[in-house]
Amino acid sequence: MNDGNKIIAQIRDIAVLPQVVHQVIDLTSNPHATAKELEAVISIDPGMSSRVLNTVNSAYYSLPRKIASIKEAVVFLGFQTIRHIATTAGMFELFLGKADRENVRRRQWWRHSIDVGLCARLIASQSHEASPEEAYTAGLLHDIGKPLLDRYGGEDYDLVEQLVAQGVPTLPAEQEIFTCEHAELGRLVSLHWRFPENLANAIGQHHEDDPAALEEPWLTAVTQLADWTAHLVRKQIEEEEPAPPKWTLEILKLTPNQLQAVIIGCEAELSESPLQGLAA
Repeated sequence: MNDGNKIIAQIRDIAVLPQVVHQVIDLTSNPHATAKELEAVISIDPGMSSRVLNTVNSAYYSLPRKIASIKEAVVFLGFQTIRHIATTAGMFELFLGKADRENVRRRQWWRHSIDVGLCARLIASQSHEASPEEAYTAGLLHDIGKPLLDRYGGEDYDLVEQLVAQGVPTLPAEQEIFTCEHAELGRLVSLHWRFPENLANAIGQHHEDDPAALEEPWLTAVTQLADWTAHLVRKQIEEEEPAPPKWTLEILKLTPNQLQAVIIGCEAELSESPLQGLAA
């Protein structure tokens, strides 16, 4: 058993997605599912019901009247938005457990993950290679290994940040402290949560810089470009990374003008999306 699997074994009964999240994901992936079935699943979970109603009544939609029923919310928002809400809500407790709400580092990780999910969805919508919904999930989960290492890895993530401050790249620093790095742990835990293998591979390779080594080129390219774009929009680009990896643009067939349009679109998405309310 490798060290990532050892951590998975330790957290198997702790870091689990709520059953309602699995049910919502399964239903919204089923072309034969009905709004009534989705309403029934959401209605029995107070937390999920609250998030759905808060989203539909947010300023983003500016409805003329308040929606108070889950049935109306499901019909108005549609299956894919409900799926995004459920996946995002399910990740919240894993990034920020009840005792960790004031943890600045984890809050930064959480906000960045939502940013990357939103950027990935927009980038994917420019292509017909894969679904924007799958891209959103890959972006949202790309760094899930970080809070899991921090919470369950047996060491403090501060030790990693100290090594990074000394010039050690993040993945080798994590490997030294935890004997496992966050991308591989993210891949393993995604498989444990029954997400598709192609999505897990994109998460596991979101730091890979050799396109020939990619098992899932398109989704990995979307995730890496979304990660770079989110940092750019938030003005967190490192000096040595002024441009996105060239191979991502080649795989996605994006011209410089199209990239600029993506950046502008992501700027609007990160400031306006109702899913940003789930980052609070």
